[in-house]
Amino acid sequence: MNIRASLAIVAAALAAGCSQAPPGTSRDLSTNDRANAYVVCRDVLTQYFSVETDDPQAGIMKSRPKDIVAAKGERLLGNSPARQIATLSLRKEGGSIVAYVCIETQRQGSDPNRQMGYASSVSDNYSGVPNQTPAQSDAATTAEQNESWRTVDYDHVQENKILNEISKAVQSPARPEKPTPPTPSTQPK
Repeated sequence: MNIRASLAIVAAALAAGCSQAPPGTSRDLSTNDRANAYVVCRDVLTQYFSVETDDPQAGIMKSRPKDIVAAKGERLLGNSPARQIATLSLRKEGGSIVAYVCIETQRQGSDPNRQMGYASSVSDNYSGVPNQTPAQSDAATTAEQNESWRTVDYDHVQENKILNEISKAVQSPARPEKPTPPTPSTQPK
């Protein structure tokens, strides 16, 4: 084998190794009843998060941000506020419905690269001389724009917990209706 062919194989292997799977966790629900699966997913997700957007046609729901508090002594998230946002989607793969859950853990604060003055986009001036003041680069017009949240991790444990509950609920037989209490009989015995 010549050296060019060897280099091409190595380059292809490196390129394939660089592709990442999207964050989050998915589970085959072993059903093709999308409408029922969506109702079950919404019921389970609302036990953990408050749903902000809900699109049954697209099969996607997204939660409102939920504040989280780091465990005592945990310095992973530092002292800045942290939150989680969940996205749940359903898609048909083959003859079955697959649920996909992604729970982002975000931390408030500006990007460390910006704090250190490193270039953060292609439009930055690479001459070493800043072409914008810090006020111009971080300027915002609303309080919401002033909040800078960045994803620091994904909660795969909670993703799996939600998917386990969804899977169990979808696979369980239809829940019987609550029986109506008997009415007292007015006839003598």
